[in-house]
Amino acid sequence: MATHFSAKQAAILKTLSAMLERPDAGRITTAALAHEMGQSEAALYRHYSSKAAIFAGLIALVGDQILEDLTHIAITEAQGRPRLRKQVHALLLFVERHRGAARVLTGGALAGEAPALQEQANALLREVERMLAESARLGMEQGELPGGDAGPRAEVLLLYVLGRWLRYAQSGWQAAPTGNFRQQLELLGL
Repeated sequence: MATHFSAKQAAILKTLSAMLERPDAGRITTAALAHEMGQSEAALYRHYSSKAAIFAGLIALVGDQILEDLTHIAITEAQGRPRLRKQVHALLLFVERHRGAARVLTGGALAGEAPALQEQANALLREVERMLAESARLGMEQGELPGGDAGPRAEVLLLYVLGRWLRYAQSGWQAAPTGNFRQQLELLGL
């Protein structure tokens, strides 16, 4: 289900994401966000009730985009193994294109924030893992992947993706998530 934002809310989320993309981004305050936008904190609070609500909006926006990408791949790719490869590639590529998402989805930007935000990010990651498991299950049913439980395969793939995202953020955006991904997926059996 797509989340809808006003133009002002979207501008706030875009600015927050841009701030998170800076290699030296530390903890972001509403004062810093307001300053970046050339507004007062009160102006931000007219659109979001709290800093947690701003981060929750960013997580929802990122989640909508990621799940839309994964769903599109699931609809357009009938073979399980290629579907799984494309979904993993889409996850890696998403963060290359939206660097701020890396800091949010790996928890770095959420450290010290409301615990509900990390739970919201975790819920998104569980949904991503569920979708990866569906693709893995299809690949096993079609004989493209070794049999067994699709859950552990999806978990390993999600951990791989999270590791690549984290490395990207920690490297100051130098270690691209898609670097050598084809060879790495072969090592993972894809």
